Amino acid sequence: MPIEWTDSDPELSLRLDRAFGEPLRVQFERALRQSIQAGRLEAGERISSTRRLAAELGISRGLVVDCYTQLEAEGYLSSRPGSATRVGVGHAEHMPAVEARATTIRD
Repeated sequence: MPIEWTDSDPELSLRLDRAFGEPLRVQFERALRQSIQAGRLEAGERISSTRRLAAELGISRGLVVDCYTQLEAEGYLSSRPGSATRVGVGHAEHMPAVEARATTIRD
């Protein structure tokens, strides 16, 4: 059964499918990355906390934390202790599409 999440922005919809042959982490990272690349999330925009998003999607907070960490390393997200996670500045047309986290690990 697919897991869907829509933030306050009606155009942002993340869909994860447990029955799909791809790990939820890969699906989540790709969906968030594509939302940023497509401009549905703008530079500097605040995104949901890891706790809130994990609860809404019914997935572990650790999975969300790991995904946010990976996307921060790629420059798609930025965060500071005690502050909200936000979409990275200068990401849109300058960021290459990354198909899966496993690809970046092997490099």
